[in-house]
Amino acid sequence: MINLHKIGENTTHNKDFFVDRPNGHPVYLLLLIKTPSLFLSGDEWQRIPADCAVIFRPGQTHCYRADNTDYTDCWLHFSSPHDILEKHFPYGTPIPLHDSEDFYQLFHLIYREYYRNSRHRNQTLHDLASALIARISDAHNIKEYPAIYYNLLQLREEIYRSPAKNWTVPAMAEKLNISTGYLQNIYPKYFGTTCLNEVIESRIQYACELLFSTHMPLSDISEECGYRNVEHFIRQFKSRMNMTPGSYRKSKEKS
Repeated sequence: MINLHKIGENTTHNKDFFVDRPNGHPVYLLLLIKTPSLFLSGDEWQRIPADCAVIFRPGQTHCYRADNTDYTDCWLHFSSPHDILEKHFPYGTPIPLHDSEDFYQLFHLIYREYYRNSRHRNQTLHDLASALIARISDAHNIKEYPAIYYNLLQLREEIYRSPAKNWTVPAMAEKLNISTGYLQNIYPKYFGTTCLNEVIESRIQYACELLFSTHMPLSDISEECGYRNVEHFIRQFKSRMNMTPGSYRKSKEKS
């Protein structure tokens, strides 16, 4: 269980802000840094852009300061009886955050929950903190093609929002302004499947929802999920779900 000890959100200091802790903290320190800053790496100061995350181990030296302007961060002191991250995670190293607003929103939920006195407060804080730490780890692991990764992520979100759209590899590649070959090569690298398989998955997922929650006929569901004919829909559904759409609906009605 991750235990939270102290927390601060959007804490701002002037341009003279300076932190030097040779012995670190007795617990973990997590920072979400919203402004440019300077971190001491060895004997040299390293300039860090805005929107970075840093996690320090208990007892780890840390030295950082403002970069000639006001400094703002969100910070969290926490402890855990177990290692919270993989062995190769770069503790003490700033990690750039793409889609940084997602991290700040998640931190805000933690901040709000920290001051509540709810029945499930400790479990909720553990789950939220674990999610934030995992997101920071993921941000570190996305080392190659960070720009294309987030473009692909937007494409993936759109596929699941609009499964009925006439998705083709050339159209998706054109949308991202890349070649079809590059798209087919890079998509599995980040999501473990092809972009066309993702389209099928989104359609079958939506079909399952409609079969369970509506009395729509199969022909309407097929069209709603982007299939041109019912036979193709039934074949693809059975291939993924090991049963026909009709059998799936009956099984859900019985349960």
